[in-house]
Amino acid sequence: MELHIKSDFDCVYMINGDFYERADSLFMSEYDVVYITVLPLRHTYLPYTVKLTGADNIRDELCNGVKLDPDNYLLTLSPRHIAVYGNAKRPNATPSASPIARLFSYVKAGDISAAYSMLTESCRSSIDKNDLEAFFDGFESLAECTWDKGNKFYLIDKNGSAKLHSYTVKDEFIDDIIEHD
Repeated sequence: MELHIKSDFDCVYMINGDFYERADSLFMSEYDVVYITVLPLRHTYLPYTVKLTGADNIRDELCNGVKLDPDNYLLTLSPRHIAVYGNAKRPNATPSASPIARLFSYVKAGDISAAYSMLTESCRSSIDKNDLEAFFDGFESLAECTWDKGNKFYLIDKNGSAKLHSYTVKDEFIDDIIEHD
């Protein structure tokens, strides 16, 4: 199984004692115990260690681990701050984010008009704004398959179940979203 580690801050990793600058595609058995020490590159963040026990889903304030499918496990890491200020909302996707990440963040933020404007004219003519909102309903997060080609992504619900999808882009607008079995 491939272990994909993503973080929204600059860091390096010690994984079972070995140093890694990037950890977006590592091999692990689904029965392995893996220790990941996150070493942030900013002095305002603190290091910490995550223990993966096999391919179990994990979720806490610093990490979210999800078995996407039988071959892929995604671990998303957050920075550990020196001071804790409470439950702050994560910022919406930045303009440099992929089209599907921006679409998802707009829908989750309730800005359906902005999300709808990201679709091609033919896509808009086949669905209405309520359908767009209903499509993402029940999903908490989106994980892009940066390790694979083809604009693939997973939609992840609150229970950690992941569904594989792909999308097509035409003239910088999303033209179609396909759910895979």
